Amino acid sequence: MEASVTVATTAKAAELRRQGEDVIAMSAGEPDVDTPENIKRAGVAAIEAGHTKYTSPASGLIELKEAICRKLDRDNGLSYEPGQIVITCGAKQVIFDAIAALINPGDEAILPAPLYVSYADQVKLMGGVPVIIQTDPADRFCLNVDQLEAAITERSKLIIFNSPSNPTGEIYPAERWQSIADVLAETGIHVITDEIYEKFIYDGEHASIATKNERLLERTLVVNGFSKAYAMTGWRVGYGAGPSEWMSHIAKIQSQETTNTCTISQHAAIEALEGPQDSITGMRALFQARRDLIASRLDALPGVSCPAPAGAFYVFPDVRELISDTKIEDDVYLCGYLLDEAKIAAVPGAGFGTPGYVRFSYTLADDRLEEAIRRVEDAIGKLR
Repeated sequence: MEASVTVATTAKAAELRRQGEDVIAMSAGEPDVDTPENIKRAGVAAIEAGHTKYTSPASGLIELKEAICRKLDRDNGLSYEPGQIVITCGAKQVIFDAIAALINPGDEAILPAPLYVSYADQVKLMGGVPVIIQTDPADRFCLNVDQLEAAITERSKLIIFNSPSNPTGEIYPAERWQSIADVLAETGIHVITDEIYEKFIYDGEHASIATKNERLLERTLVVNGFSKAYAMTGWRVGYGAGPSEWMSHIAKIQSQETTNTCTISQHAAIEALEGPQDSITGMRALFQARRDLIASRLDALPGVSCPAPAGAFYVFPDVRELISDTKIEDDVYLCGYLLDEAKIAAVPGAGFGTPGYVRFSYTLADDRLEEAIRRVEDAIGKLR
């Protein structure tokens, strides 16, 4: 198991800033806006009301579970009971607990790449075997049915999807979900669908594989949380919704692992779901404008290809031509060069299972984003 490359890069950037360097971190998946006021007030009110004890059950407040059920029905067309919900310390924890509950040594997990940095290492930690399938950038990095069928073996136990994707920002269209779901329904493979970026889609609409086949739904875990849509990364609240048996094992693991998620944060999360949603609309418009700016500027650089992604808040430019035309060895070296030369912290594609690419997060204030792009342009210009 390796350390998270995004966490490590962000930590290095923070250390350089403490040393007085003017580093611009484009490595963290974190909105730069503050948590909305109504949510912060709900957290303060929870403290003042004495909601500072353990929750019972450890899997989360019943009031928050009920609010999540209403959200899933309203936004996603999915029907769950509160007993099928587990509240965790961020979406990453429910994914890990689901893997821990499911994967035995030697079990295979199919992981379309580029993939979120933690999936493969969480599988390996349980003794499982990550089966990483490279998707085609010409197909917007979406797994196709032929690739899926070729990857399935008698040891296949799990597949993990992330749409909108971290790091690519791309989304699976509904018709692709349907064809994949129909194939998976004929197997015994379980599905984790990570939908943490669902509120940030600029081109197209969000669709969930969980809605495409009733038989597959019985083996599907829907993962979401509050970090991105509500700018609550530090509050640490995520959740999973899925079949009762799988969720009972996830809850059991959590009870031995962290007990409950922060009670104060859970009360704030209720307000996030039940209160005004206009902050999401504002963030989405802000991020779309930033996406358009950075994608067009990077795409204009010699040796760089950067189509505008459909969602999330990352761009994932292809730098393979740049690498081949210069003395840069690979994407890891390129990110090191950008940090040294331009004081820009970005994440190499190798960390997401796809060398030759770089991930830039554009969750920066407009003036800092403009400065960051200028620095990248100057640094790459010097290479050539």
